[in-house]
Amino acid sequence: LGEPSMGTALDLTKALVIEPVGVLTAWTGPIRRARVARIAPGASGWTLWDAADGVIVEADAVILTIGPAIGALLDGLPIAPVRGQASWTDAATTAQAAAWGGYAVPTRTGLLFGATHDRGETGTDLRPGDHDRNLAALAAALPRLAARAGEADLNGRASVRATTPDHLPLAGPAPDLEGVYVLGGLGSRGFCLAPLLAEHVAAQALGAPSPLPAPLAELVAPDRFRRRAARKGRSLATETGKGE
Repeated sequence: LGEPSMGTALDLTKALVIEPVGVLTAWTGPIRRARVARIAPGASGWTLWDAADGVIVEADAVILTIGPAIGALLDGLPIAPVRGQASWTDAATTAQAAAWGGYAVPTRTGLLFGATHDRGETGTDLRPGDHDRNLAALAAALPRLAARAGEADLNGRASVRATTPDHLPLAGPAPDLEGVYVLGGLGSRGFCLAPLLAEHVAAQALGAPSPLPAPLAELVAPDRFRRRAARKGRSLATETGKGE
């Protein structure tokens, strides 16, 4: 990257950068937006209700991909929020991507770097102090690049990741709810994991062969925490760290 690193970093010489808006638009197609307050069995599957007890939609199957909010609709799934803020500037750039716990990524016009990890926080406001934290993380690995970025005006964005106690996603049938499926807990690896896991969950919902090998499907099955707790003779709360 044109300077000696002060720490250990992964030099991603052939890494590519994607623009999320274009990818998400191609993946999702038409969207109907509504705030779901609860889901309940219906006459022909499942019904999604809003906060005023109005019916949003009825469906044969429901796949929940709503990040940390999954835990508000389904009991027993250990999924928690982690706030993260990324920073970027057009006044500094890097020729290629690097990752060391933090990351630095070239954009069309400059540099994207970050990001913070604040467990249990759900605020998406932009915080100057988090820009400072990102600059400090960048300086620990690439001090010259951090110095250039620190002299510039910084923009940023904050959002909320969904994480699990074992840092693996939840992808598969929701426990004890036939016709309800979960895809969440992707943490910071959504674009890496979501395409394959979405195909896996869709295949399960349709009764089709999954592209995910059975041992890997077991690793991400949403009921894995319950099964582990039963094997160890422990409560689910203890198994997921909520009872400690």
